[in-house]
Amino acid sequence: MSIKSELAPKGIDFSNNSSFVMSDKYCTILTVVSYPRLIGEGYLSSLTSMPGIKICIKHIPVPFSSLQRMINKQVADLRQKYMEENDKTNKERYRQDVESLEYFVSQLAASQTRIFDFQMHILITADSFEELNNRKISVKNYMDAMNLRAIPLRFEQEKVLKSMLPIFPMTRDIADLESRIGTPIPSTTIAAMYPFVFDSIKDEGLSTLLGTDFSGGVILFNQFLYQIRKESNRNNANLIILGTSGSGKSTSAKLILRGHIRNDYQIVAIDPEGELEEMTSLYDGNFVDLGKGGEFGMINPLEIVIDADDDEIKQGLGYTVLTKSLQFLKAFMKYYDPSITEDLLTLFSEVVQDTYKRFGIDFNTDFSRLSSTDYPTFSDVYATIRGRLSQYMDKTNEQDIMERLEIKIRPLTKELKYYFDGHTTITGNTHFIVFNIKELMNSEVNIRNALFFNVLKYAWSLCLDKNENTVLCVDEAHVLLGANNALGADFLAQVQRRARKYNTGSIIITQQPSDFCDPAVITQGKAIFDNASYYLVMGLKKQAVEDLSLLIDLNDNEKESIKRYSQGEALFVCGNRRVRMNVTVTPEELESFGEGGGL
Repeated sequence: MSIKSELAPKGIDFSNNSSFVMSDKYCTILTVVSYPRLIGEGYLSSLTSMPGIKICIKHIPVPFSSLQRMINKQVADLRQKYMEENDKTNKERYRQDVESLEYFVSQLAASQTRIFDFQMHILITADSFEELNNRKISVKNYMDAMNLRAIPLRFEQEKVLKSMLPIFPMTRDIADLESRIGTPIPSTTIAAMYPFVFDSIKDEGLSTLLGTDFSGGVILFNQFLYQIRKESNRNNANLIILGTSGSGKSTSAKLILRGHIRNDYQIVAIDPEGELEEMTSLYDGNFVDLGKGGEFGMINPLEIVIDADDDEIKQGLGYTVLTKSLQFLKAFMKYYDPSITEDLLTLFSEVVQDTYKRFGIDFNTDFSRLSSTDYPTFSDVYATIRGRLSQYMDKTNEQDIMERLEIKIRPLTKELKYYFDGHTTITGNTHFIVFNIKELMNSEVNIRNALFFNVLKYAWSLCLDKNENTVLCVDEAHVLLGANNALGADFLAQVQRRARKYNTGSIIITQQPSDFCDPAVITQGKAIFDNASYYLVMGLKKQAVEDLSLLIDLNDNEKESIKRYSQGEALFVCGNRRVRMNVTVTPEELESFGEGGGL
């Protein structure tokens, strides 16, 4: 038995006028008949990565004299239409087309660029006729978005297939077909269209050498590129890093943070597992061990974050500062006790407002004049509750709710007072500050989550200076959404939305995208992902990949690749560009990261 007979299909049926059957596969060939006016590097890379399709490209040299005659004829036709057209809009369009063609000819003549008759066919295969039609619609819609127009040549599928394959001799029928479907395109444009002939990501400005793509090109990544030039879908500095344990996400985050430290950006990081301790020490940062509480550091949940800029305050929106703080405290209580009911939360909000009033704080307060010691603590809230209880003369429903609220608040002033009851005592360097809660990561989930959320609120308060670039890094971010706390998820989504306003870029690190697409928080999860310009997707398990596809667009090839990624391999979605890459670090960089996490 010959190799030829083994490789050849068992049979081909061309009885359908716009598709055919090859062995057990249903097939159709789309022929591209129209191309966009402008293309970018690697233009076809996204199309070639689609599953179930194969692309055939032919380029046949065209003499410049022949092209010139073709263009001259087209220019003459356009000028004739211009003279005969009465509509001013159409006349202007014809005029621009003539100028464009004349400029095109002058550029070709000056550069001596070779011209080719460019032909492109897309072979689509499927296991059933219905699947073929669905896949064809999907491919055509995708190509429409790329400004490519493709159609199946009816009654000529066999000729097109023979034209695509080099084993068939050139016949009159094939030559006639090829003379009708080609488009003259310069060699430089053709080279740029190929998916494997283009420059990788090379951002100007203060970039980080993140690694190499799979064609060997370096990836220079500037998370704040939007500040120096515009690029499609890169309009903020928010990055999300995803990957299982051991995939390399911690190393990737440290590599990016190291670049920001070099650029003298402010770094504010939440590090639940203490992985940044050695790196913080090396670069003279401030490592705050809030997991130990008490003398090691305290953040007062009742201290107010002034998340309103000068313009908002001038517009009379200063009251929103206290409104947001009350919403934060309700979210905090939901983390602290997920079973807390709405009636308790409503009364809790009233009690907190009463407590604020005792300290001279209301919606009209100028919060910029207050220091940490000017705010009440949970002991003061507890005193308000005890005072309200002493005023009830008869047994009422409100008294019953207040008594239940007293039971909820009491532990915050007793056994948990070293974490939640006291004024904020964070001192030292805030230009590079890392908050660690490792001591509590294995404690009760609700206590851990409440502390994590409280730290996030304070960390965000350090990111509101518009005069410098700030990076807010949140590791294990799925913890905040895993509790299905919609108010907490709202706060993280708000941070993502407002970060650019304060020249802040976020780095959110997670190994569980499933927590972001849980039905209870899917709206906020989508908002968190939609407000990021960059995704670094490292190795994930099957279910995690499916969950991630609910949050960002992934084609079938990308899904399969992510499941098989080795340590350090990643899909880097950078605005509109999608690059499969290897994160690479030097031994010196790896040593600077310390032992806590890393390749």
